[in-house]
Amino acid sequence: MVAERLEPAPEKKRGEPRRRALLIAAIAVGAIAVVVAGWQIAAWTALGAVRIVYDARPVACEGAEVTLDPPGASDEFLSDGGFAGDETFYSPVVGVEPGMTCGVRFFVVNDGWSEVDARAVALPGMQKDFVSLIRPTMVNPNGQMRLADIDDAAVFAIEGMPVPAGDQQSFTVILEANAEDAAGYEQCSGFMPRPPRVTVSALGVERTVASPEDSGIWYSDGARSDCD
Repeated sequence: MVAERLEPAPEKKRGEPRRRALLIAAIAVGAIAVVVAGWQIAAWTALGAVRIVYDARPVACEGAEVTLDPPGASDEFLSDGGFAGDETFYSPVVGVEPGMTCGVRFFVVNDGWSEVDARAVALPGMQKDFVSLIRPTMVNPNGQMRLADIDDAAVFAIEGMPVPAGDQQSFTVILEANAEDAAGYEQCSGFMPRPPRVTVSALGVERTVASPEDSGIWYSDGARSDCD
């Protein structure tokens, strides 16, 4: 009887386990990258649908007069057909008086698919080292804690204020006359700070949303009726 001749088993290549490990690691890294990219896209899509709007009465005051700049209302400029023919852009004017209190109200509107959190409100031109006729005291609701000023703005933290998808949240900045800096202005002079910015977050990502640039409010030293 002739014994069968067995072929030796093929040897495993030494580098094969290492290549398999590298392949698995590359697949894992790729999967993580896809997840992170999707998460970032989802977050920025949600935050990109947030905007700031103002209604027809953005500012109301006690102890001060709120008028328009320039003076007059558009219904004084009617054409023959009864439609307003005035092309002037009007801005609110607050005649700052000692002891006054004003509220500047705006809305954070969430047109996106996901809930976002309002985290902070920045008020340009109201930082402590800026000579201003007014000073902010708080932001309602949930904005009683003032943070350190940034270069161009006062900042108030907003605590626990979610804005659901398809909803809106109003905020009111409470302002007072700044007696310390009043001497830095001549009567009837004033300034128009840029409107508020709001920091919102979703899925761990933050974005700062600016107000429309044409939504500024003019603050004048004294009533406008004394300046005409």
